[in-house]
Amino acid sequence: MRGIMKTRKAFAIMAVVALSLLAPTGAFATTEVTGVVGALLGGDLNDIIRFENISIQRSFDNGPLYGARVGWVGGFLGVEGSFVGSPNGLTLTVPGQPIGINAKVYYLEGNVLLNVIPGPFGPFVTAGAGLHSYNFDLQLGNVTSADTKVQKLGFNFGGGLKINISRIVLRGEVRDHVTELGPEDFDLQEIADDLGFDVNQRFHNVEISLGIGFRF
Repeated sequence: MRGIMKTRKAFAIMAVVALSLLAPTGAFATTEVTGVVGALLGGDLNDIIRFENISIQRSFDNGPLYGARVGWVGGFLGVEGSFVGSPNGLTLTVPGQPIGINAKVYYLEGNVLLNVIPGPFGPFVTAGAGLHSYNFDLQLGNVTSADTKVQKLGFNFGGGLKINISRIVLRGEVRDHVTELGPEDFDLQEIADDLGFDVNQRFHNVEISLGIGFRF
């Protein structure tokens, strides 16, 4: 619990510092608020959790994504904070065993945007970091276990296109949310060697989203 609180405090400090250093200033800076909907393409956990003698497939399901972004834009540079989530579930296939996992994913991140061509049609690239949260519910037959939560600092990168119509902004983008996960994150470090777990791996969930925003 203390580790989670320290992680949240560290992220909050980083976000405040980043926004204070990078936020555009001057008459041309505008505030932008965007609602986001789309899809999250689930990543593969097979390289993170590997069993030697049992055939098990582990991957996040594709699922809907929703959230919001708030940022400051001026000329070529912008910064923004975002919160997006997906109740995308997890596929865990074990021969002869009816096992299922409900999973929810949340990303609280701060990003820097580079507007490649500022104007009515504006392609952009973006990169940032933040808190990645994974909530799991294991279901074995008719039994559901207690929640398991994994929270890690991760990063993201991607790009997209903005269409600016007066104070309305239409937006489409692709982002790769990258989290480093390993056996210790699932309280399995002590038996990792016996089960054949790999070392920490970078886990990818790809966001494809559309948004509509307003500038003030």
